Amino acid sequence: MSQLKQNDNSYQKYVIIDTNVIQVFEALTTNMDKWWAKIEGSAQKKGDVFKISFNGNSYWKFKVTNITEFSSISWKCIASHQNHNINGMDEEWLDSTLHWEIKENNDLIQVHFLHQGLVPHGICYNACSSAWDFYITDSLKRFLEHGEGKPEFM
Repeated sequence: MSQLKQNDNSYQKYVIIDTNVIQVFEALTTNMDKWWAKIEGSAQKKGDVFKISFNGNSYWKFKVTNITEFSSISWKCIASHQNHNINGMDEEWLDSTLHWEIKENNDLIQVHFLHQGLVPHGICYNACSSAWDFYITDSLKRFLEHGEGKPEFM
């Protein structure tokens, strides 16, 4: 059952990528450092905890709450330290959940992302949605189609 709801007002992004489900799944479980940021820990099975950090200053810790091979992944934010001088940003991230769905669409792959809890009236929506737009539609797509993403670019 899909956890991604069309009527959820949380941030969502779709991207079509010329790749296969295996490569997308690996990009979201073992190769996040190739398109997003430095990863510490593991994101390969339910219960795993991993940390994503940018230049050692800003970081998030996530717990894998759902993982269905080559199909869907969910991470719950369990710790947040943003170095953006935006009061309330860390609290907004805590307990938010990131959902990924991977679907074959003809010879292409559709990736649907939902950041449940990142809402338009939130403190970090503008900055965070812009960053997600870049990381999903540019860096992740570029990594999967051309072998080179832009981790920590923003």
